[in-house]
Amino acid sequence: MKNMISKRIILFILLSPISLNGDEVADYKAEYLFETGDFSVTGIRELITDEENEIARITFNAKTKIVKLFFESSFVINKGSIISKKYIANVRALLIKRNQSIIYDNINQNIKSSGQNKWDINYADDIDILDPLNAQVQMRLNVKDMHESKEYNSFEIALQDIRNGNIEVNTYKFSRNDIYTFNEKNYESIVIKRVRDQDSRITEYHLVPELGYLIMEVLDTGAEATQTLKLQKILSLG
Repeated sequence: MKNMISKRIILFILLSPISLNGDEVADYKAEYLFETGDFSVTGIRELITDEENEIARITFNAKTKIVKLFFESSFVINKGSIISKKYIANVRALLIKRNQSIIYDNINQNIKSSGQNKWDINYADDIDILDPLNAQVQMRLNVKDMHESKEYNSFEIALQDIRNGNIEVNTYKFSRNDIYTFNEKNYESIVIKRVRDQDSRITEYHLVPELGYLIMEVLDTGAEATQTLKLQKILSLG
């Protein structure tokens, strides 16, 4: 049960924005509120790009008296596709404790995890395996293409289970066009739905094209609990 709660927190709290321009990823800094039935925490997400070395790095930091979260993902974008490099997760929340580092060796097609969960797997060269952070970058790139082409087809993302290295294929579908209110201003938004039949969970993402396809809010509903992640403040964008 503890591992399942830890996994849900890690996967869910990472669903946050990156401003996109074609294949480019713009630097940004934003504040988000994560709420679950057990606790709530506000954290800062920051994206830093190294254009010279073509590497992007996303970090998320949140800390209270009982909760401490740090996540980091390093990756590159090549012709609209994400290539994972490294993923780090450090979690302290109630009874949950996790320290993990995952290295993606794209040349030898190998992924190795160290820390609390140790595993080592090889993979086929015809699939891009993403981590919980950069999977959201790929999702936003796909939604941007969807919106601009007016072709609202579903798409799949191969996401790694960081506990054991298993690959989970997630399907994302267009749900509806909507209006999202942020800072007393209304924005046209796109709602994308992800359904996970294996654990009876439905996740909705609210994205705003006018703000670079920013993910404004995520609502994750399951049989046991509902979790939300909501943008509070844009500190810098672009």
